[in-house]
Order: sequence, then C-alpha cells, then structure tokens
Amino acid sequence: MNVKIREAVPGDVEAIISVGRHTWPVTYAFAGPEYIEHGMREWWSAGAIERSLKNTKVLVAEEEDTIVATGNIDLRHDVPIIWKLYVVPLAQGTGVGSALIQELLAAADGRPVQLEYIDGNDKAAAFYARHGFVEVWREPNGEPGWPAQVWVERKRQENREASDSRSCEL
Repeated sequence: MNVKIREAVPGDVEAIISVGRHTWPVTYAFAGPEYIEHGMREWWSAGAIERSLKNTKVLVAEEEDTIVATGNIDLRHDVPIIWKLYVVPLAQGTGVGSALIQELLAAADGRPVQLEYIDGNDKAAAFYARHGFVEVWREPNGEPGWPAQVWVERKRQENREASDSRSCEL
C-alpha cells in the first residue's frame, strides 16, 4: 500500500468527516448510540474539523488520492495532545496508523505527548501501548453510563526529522 502523509488543508474537511463516519460508529459501538451521536456531532462536524485545522496540526494519509486516515496534535501546550487518530476499517492493520502516529509524534519535537481513549476500546489501548504510551490517569466521562476516559503518555523522545509530506510503502 503506497500512502502519502501530509498536512491537511481546508479542502480536506469533507474527506476528514468521511473518515469519522467510517470509523467512529464501528470503533465505539460498545459505548452505545448516544455516545456515537454525540461524538459525530461534537468532533466530526465541519465546524469541529475547521477549528482543528486552525488550532492543531492535522495530518491525513492518502492512498491513490483518497484520504484513508487522519490525526491531529495540539502543540500549544507544554505537553502536546493527540486528539484524533483514526484509520478507515479497510486500511486498518496495514501500517497506516503507525506511520501517522510517528508523524504526529515527530511534530512534538521530542516532547512528551498525551492522548486519551475511552475505556473498553481495547484496540486503541493495544495500539498506543505498542507505540510507547503508558496510562497516567483515568477520569469519568461527562455523562452517566459512558465509559471513562483513559489518559496515556509517551515520555520525551529523541527528536527525529519529519517532513510535511512523506510517502511510504506500507
């Protein structure tokens, strides 16, 4: 699979939303329909994606001009936070997610990086553990019955160069 990872542009908003439509319901089926509806409305709307483009570094992974994954990292704090990392089901297990997270981590310039996933998302827990993240705390979700948020952190790393546009064979 030949995938190009690049910084997202405003013209990518609809394709990024499409990644959310293909991943969010499958990923969070265990959390229930209300959780999925809330997430789609709050984090995968055009307005939410446009805010991400303004406030965070948003990357996309393209295969043959189709965006198959997206991720973003907020670099405005001492400890950057990855808020999204989603790969469409057909591209999962191909190395796209690993390539994307490496680019997001490179953007942090060696600083520690945090992210959160919800308790019960065992695939995410295993993926992040493979990439050096360890649990640092848990907090209850805002709604009764919704899974807790699990915060993980990857400690400071040696700085590695990353380009804004990288092609890789996966």
